[in-house]
Amino acid sequence: MEKIKIIANPSSGREGAIEIIKKLIAPFASKGTSVLLNFTQKAGDARAFAATDDGEDCIISVGGDGTVNEVVSGMYEAKRTTPLAIYPAGTVNDFAESMGMPKDPYDFYTMIAEGETCAVDIGLCGDSAFINVCAVGVFSEIGYKVPDEAKSAVGRLAYYAEGFRMFREKDFLKSGFDVHIDCDGENIDTKAMMVMVSNSNSVGGFSKISPEADVTDGLLELAVIEEMTISKLLELFRTIGLGKHIDHDHFIYRHGKKITVEADKSMHVDIDGEKGPRLPQTIEVVPGAIQLITNRR
Repeated sequence: MEKIKIIANPSSGREGAIEIIKKLIAPFASKGTSVLLNFTQKAGDARAFAATDDGEDCIISVGGDGTVNEVVSGMYEAKRTTPLAIYPAGTVNDFAESMGMPKDPYDFYTMIAEGETCAVDIGLCGDSAFINVCAVGVFSEIGYKVPDEAKSAVGRLAYYAEGFRMFREKDFLKSGFDVHIDCDGENIDTKAMMVMVSNSNSVGGFSKISPEADVTDGLLELAVIEEMTISKLLELFRTIGLGKHIDHDHFIYRHGKKITVEADKSMHVDIDGEKGPRLPQTIEVVPGAIQLITNRR
């Protein structure tokens, strides 16, 4: 490998992205690999860096799910087939963790050096690409309410703390919304607390929430959490940890290639942890859109 491009969010995570990057660069430099380092400063930077062909043999995303989303979006829009590697350095790294990406810098280097690639699917929510999840509902609002400094200071705990605060301060019995979903021709009408369309099996730290997900199968996972009492909701969360929630009487689980979501009120869609377009939206899979470097066999 002669040249790599690193696209990094210097403020991501709590371990210090700069120190991580130094450790990542060292084994490449020792082998004579040229390293192009691009630091993001504002929204859209990672997308632009990923879309630009600088002759690199590999793109490395260093950051959380938001950085990965921008990199994937830029690569998809520019129709780039350069292999992508994802180093999990953000507060939330659901997709990287679902793919078993190593956190040890030398193990990460070894994974890239071995050059195993896999064509993975992405999703499109309208014109917005996502690699992990798009969601709408009360739980997707938590990320917007957590200050950036809290995310950096306490990581995923910030999300859970905000979730518990919302349980105390908000009447969840009034947080539901009427939703109409068309999943590959099957119509679903219900009152929901959250609708989620995911690519991987890990969302919000729950590693089994879409237990049948496969990023190479050309399908997306539809999960609907219906309106329910607090006690029923807590019961659902307990079953998620065991991977038995798909049998819960207020959880709907389907697979599909094309999923349309409409609601009775105006709501933003959360796309890989960032605020996206408003409903209604049609969500479709793009099979094998990204060449991902992975240590999976």
